[in-house]
Amino acid sequence: MPNTACVVWLTAIGCAIAAGAGAGQSSEATQLARFREKVRQDMTGIPNYTCLETVDRAHRDPHHRSFKAIDTVRLEVSSVGGKELVAWPGARRFGDQDATTMVTGGAIGTGMFALFAQKLFVTGAGTLQYGGAENLAGRASVRYDFHVTRQDSGFRITASGASEAVAAKGSFWFDTNSLDLIRLDVYGDAMPYSLRLEEAVFRTSYSRTRIGEADALLPRQSELTMTHFSGEASRNAIKFSNCHEYQSQSTISFAAPPASVPETPKAQVREVNLPAGVLVPVELDMAIDSKTASVGDTLRGHVAAEVRYQNDLLLPQGAAIAGHIRQLSRRSSRAPAVVGLEFSEVEWPGAHAAFYAELVDLYANSAGSHHPVTYFNGHAMQVLIEGGLPGVGVFYLDAAGFHIPSGFHMVWRTLAGSGRIVE
Repeated sequence: MPNTACVVWLTAIGCAIAAGAGAGQSSEATQLARFREKVRQDMTGIPNYTCLETVDRAHRDPHHRSFKAIDTVRLEVSSVGGKELVAWPGARRFGDQDATTMVTGGAIGTGMFALFAQKLFVTGAGTLQYGGAENLAGRASVRYDFHVTRQDSGFRITASGASEAVAAKGSFWFDTNSLDLIRLDVYGDAMPYSLRLEEAVFRTSYSRTRIGEADALLPRQSELTMTHFSGEASRNAIKFSNCHEYQSQSTISFAAPPASVPETPKAQVREVNLPAGVLVPVELDMAIDSKTASVGDTLRGHVAAEVRYQNDLLLPQGAAIAGHIRQLSRRSSRAPAVVGLEFSEVEWPGAHAAFYAELVDLYANSAGSHHPVTYFNGHAMQVLIEGGLPGVGVFYLDAAGFHIPSGFHMVWRTLAGSGRIVE
């Protein structure tokens, strides 16, 4: 290891050669250049891929040492065209949105899948300093420390009601034999005061995954921890699985073409725009259990009774309605459970409609093992329902653990904008 530290730009081979340094520094710079080229090929060789991202979220109160589980979030995450995109599991396509706009309540991180690593290794942002040879989990590796300015990092943190781009510093390790990236640690640096954060750090471990005909270097797991000035902290433990290419598949066949068969005309599906202000009774076709359910799970239900508008049939009884769980909080055994549901589309024979509505009522005796929390509104006891995020109905149950059975009955009221495009 050289006596004089050598700080290099990521886009350069290294200052050692330019400064006429010794063979040791030249060897380090050459090895770094070989690693950078290999990781660049790894991150650009398969342009479109997607993985299931499972996020176990936890929270720690001030003056406490241990974290308590809040919920689990499941999302599909993809790297497409140099951008990190997310969608609900099973969605037909990815939208141009990030996890912070999709998941309500608690902290959620973005960029752990590919965005920051691409900035660091492909775009070439920041400066490096050689950290030396290390044994990392039984593997011979080399560590480099880095710093990336706020303007170049692409590292964005959302906390305390603020969202800010921040500078980043940290370290990465690569295998000296295979030149594979092993681990990346990133710390927020000189964070804006509006975030009210003492520390923000995410650590990502990498491994090779078979995708199609190639072995791709992909993140295996990450952990994001944000600590506030008050001592309160949030943690996201993230695992990536079920990775595959996100593209259409085509096949080639040299067999004789089959005898032509007249094509059956496809049934035309009429797109319906639901007017605002219509009450829609909905029953779940599935149970929701706090022990197994996760944010992002698909919701399935049906319209419980026909819905008419201006004396015309708008929605038939039994029309299938679908959406996702948007919030499941079980922070304390003494606090009520928080449940957030969103329905996004409804279909019936020959017709389909985007569904955008607010939850206005639910039957207290249909919530299974625990009752919805109620309050006195001046006239009678009323179920406590909130609509913090438009289109998402949030209500409370009287225990941290719960089981909502199939047949759970709700009433939703359509909002203006029901004709929106469903992702």
